[in-house]
Amino acid sequence: MIANTFMPIHLSDIVLDHDSYIALHEQLHNSLRQLIISGRWQTGERVPSEPRLAKHLNISRSTIRIALQKAEIEGLITRQAGRGTFVTYDATLPNQNRVVAYVARSFHNEIHQVLLSTAETELRSEGYNVLFSNARTNADEVRILEQLLQDNISGLLIWANASVTPEQRAMLHTYQARNIPIVFIDRMVDGVKGDYVGCDNFGGTYALMQHLFELGHTRIAYLTHNIDSLYPIEERYRGFQQAMQEQRYVDYQQWKITSPQSQVFMETDLTTLLDDHDDTFSNQVIDFIEKTSPRPTAIVCVNDALALLTMRAIRKMGLRVPEDISVVGFDDIQLAAYVDTPLTTVSQNAYAIGQLAAQSLLERLDGLSVPTRHHTVPTRLQIRMSATTPIEFNPAHKE
Repeated sequence: MIANTFMPIHLSDIVLDHDSYIALHEQLHNSLRQLIISGRWQTGERVPSEPRLAKHLNISRSTIRIALQKAEIEGLITRQAGRGTFVTYDATLPNQNRVVAYVARSFHNEIHQVLLSTAETELRSEGYNVLFSNARTNADEVRILEQLLQDNISGLLIWANASVTPEQRAMLHTYQARNIPIVFIDRMVDGVKGDYVGCDNFGGTYALMQHLFELGHTRIAYLTHNIDSLYPIEERYRGFQQAMQEQRYVDYQQWKITSPQSQVFMETDLTTLLDDHDDTFSNQVIDFIEKTSPRPTAIVCVNDALALLTMRAIRKMGLRVPEDISVVGFDDIQLAAYVDTPLTTVSQNAYAIGQLAAQSLLERLDGLSVPTRHHTVPTRLQIRMSATTPIEFNPAHKE
């Protein structure tokens, strides 16, 4: 028998990120799934009404209806005309614990969306429910990981924070102690065992460098942020270093920018700056360029967001991209192809990374007990218009 009990405290259980690349209806559907499958919302309890959800979450009722429809199709809830919506899923029944979690620092670009969508499709095809969580801060990640433990998840896919705290590491050790398999995406956490899946950061940057050499560049600077000891960042710089050393170009520059908001860059800082037109960042890049003599003919940026901001700074100096300074990036975010000067960059295969991460986790869930594995997915060079022959070798580019 379905109870007719309204539980307003449920509203505080749902938090959506209006800045995320993940659609709001998908976030709401995920929250409902997590609350119901974990047993925090129990069979027979009434789901808050559409008007109350709309007011609490500041979203439209049409967005709520889409999420509720998806939850109903999954058998999590039932909607009764004139009575309301009720939980029908019973978390206490046998074989209901086929649940895995996907935790990311933030879903701040479309690469994260593709990774999640692909991994979820792969895992759901094998009968697993997938819960995804957005850890915007280190404290968020600890809280989320602790809650997922209480929700009795079977496995974990994680894009960990760039700077891992002892509390985060201790929480992941708890997962290990409970034999919950972990698959790391893009970056690893020192001292924690788990399979790793990421793109070929070294090979992608190395290929980018070969392209610049073929164009005739020898004075090349490398621009990064001050997030230290992060595996993919280290690998990209290693690709740059090796390529320069093989060409015997030993007098190269590595520039590190600092965050206008904090001492250490957060992962969302760059995407925020893309919208804010922050002069603090532009002035740092301009200062690097002006203090370097002779001026570099190309700048290799650790990611696309940094490359797009660098192009903005160069234009602020009254210089041209690529005629005066070529700029290249890494990641191939959607915006890279649609700016005024489309960006030459390295494309990650987010689909393959997500699929391989899910498959690795499924193998662990099936009992595979081999040593931890390191999977590297090939990248692809995307040649566009932001890099060209240096101006001294191409007089046609001179004014």
